[in-house]
Amino acid sequence: MKPNWVITVTLLSMLLTARSFCADQLQSRKLLDGKVTMLVPPGFGLLSESKKHEKYPGANAPAYVLSNFDGTVNIVFDHKKVAIKPEEVSKLEDPMRAQFSGLKINSGGVRKLNGVEFLVFDMETPVPEGNIRNVMAFTSLEGRLLAVSYNCQPSKDPECGVLGNKLIESIVLAPSGK
Repeated sequence: MKPNWVITVTLLSMLLTARSFCADQLQSRKLLDGKVTMLVPPGFGLLSESKKHEKYPGANAPAYVLSNFDGTVNIVFDHKKVAIKPEEVSKLEDPMRAQFSGLKINSGGVRKLNGVEFLVFDMETPVPEGNIRNVMAFTSLEGRLLAVSYNCQPSKDPECGVLGNKLIESIVLAPSGK
């Protein structure tokens, strides 16, 4: 019989290998009726309406949520009714910084992602279990605000923010969606 520490080390090694395997096997997926293309980890699926409303209670629940098998990592899409022109994206930065003022902002600002201006924030939200890492991107799509967010738990995967940034940086809008 192997000592417990050997089994523990073996299991941890397997989990870490599985995590990095997923990051290397990202899949390009068309989302929001083909208006957005981005990299998504394999195995991520659409969260059911009941689970979505359980996870995001209230009137402002996002329209579209992709999630891993246990719901701990999510990619959230919301095409808001808020009108915004592409040239107005930079004007969102100050109000969003004010809205996020109580959070730890790792980085934030306007930048071009695949030829389109986005306001991108990488931040941490405290929760009873630790922190939630959020990498969020905002832009104009068809004259309305598009919000895309990747959220994960660094306590379960310390490198999840790196993956979140990679996913957000992969967003491509369909030409008619600009």
